[in-house]
Amino acid sequence: MGETQSLRDLPSATVANIAIILMVSVLAIIQLKAVIQPLVIATLLFLLIRPAAQWLEERPIMQKYGHPLMPYGVLVAILFLVMWIASQLLYSNLTLFTEEIPGLTEKLNIKLTWLEGLELWGYSFDVSGLTALLSLDTINNYLTGFVGSLASFTASAATVLIFLLFIILEAETLPRRLKAAYPEDAERVQAVASSSGEGINTYVVTRATVAFGQAVIAGIILWYLDIPGWFMWASITFMMDFIPYVGALISLIPPIFLGFIVLSPTWFAILILVLVLNQQAWGAVVEPQLAGQRLDMSPIVLLLLVAFWGWAWGVMGMVLGVPLAVIMKIALESDSRTRPIAMLLSRDPKQQAVEEE
Repeated sequence: MGETQSLRDLPSATVANIAIILMVSVLAIIQLKAVIQPLVIATLLFLLIRPAAQWLEERPIMQKYGHPLMPYGVLVAILFLVMWIASQLLYSNLTLFTEEIPGLTEKLNIKLTWLEGLELWGYSFDVSGLTALLSLDTINNYLTGFVGSLASFTASAATVLIFLLFIILEAETLPRRLKAAYPEDAERVQAVASSSGEGINTYVVTRATVAFGQAVIAGIILWYLDIPGWFMWASITFMMDFIPYVGALISLIPPIFLGFIVLSPTWFAILILVLVLNQQAWGAVVEPQLAGQRLDMSPIVLLLLVAFWGWAWGVMGMVLGVPLAVIMKIALESDSRTRPIAMLLSRDPKQQAVEEE
């Protein structure tokens, strides 16, 4: 059992150095976004495709006829092709939805007039607060901003691809150079990289499976009920599910609002019930079965990190926030000096401490 650490034993100079490093890092993240964001995305993509590439490398036909970099090339080409097709479909659906807004506005005014005249047990509805909070213009701005974020990522795809190619080339020789330059720390750094890759793969595969299943069912429901822009809302449901705790719930608001406009009260209630049950079933039942256990990080820490990355990099930052948190926590756990910080970030530090003993 290791020695316990006390906050009083922490030198003031160390605290000052940490504060300076954090301040410089935040400034760099904001001011150098055009460089750092593609590099982060390329690094995460490399950690994500590396296990599949290694599996392909071990196939006899690939070892006999293929180049060592061919598996990476195939996976990268498939990944970027899927992303390009998705971005084109989203843009075309956004155009169609924008053209439907005038007709939807007329239907909304009719529904609001009906709602104002409705009385239940002597109480009437005041729709002024609803229209101030949520409107078709708000939905369209939200949709345009979301698709715009994806479009900006697509525009920087060339930069991401260049970074990814260099990372793939460097991955073969970097461990040897690291061992030659820092023989005492090389094993720890490689362990951090390996654990980060495993953690990110577990998170992304689990989250993507849950998000895809939830989005498919939501898309079928919205298509059956003829909700305008159903494909867009299903796609946004998939993307927003990568934002922990709040993303999936936020993605339900626009289609529910549109359901209020185009559906009868009975079908509107059914829409709310089915979408909420779909989200809860995948998030509370299916995901724990796939992952075995949820991410070992405090919920408030995750929310703060997602909020920070959202402030710095927008929607793309919110999506990247959790994988970056996984790497940060694993790196902090690898050093005895920073392990107490990792325990503060954990949801169940007592269990972690027992495992370490």
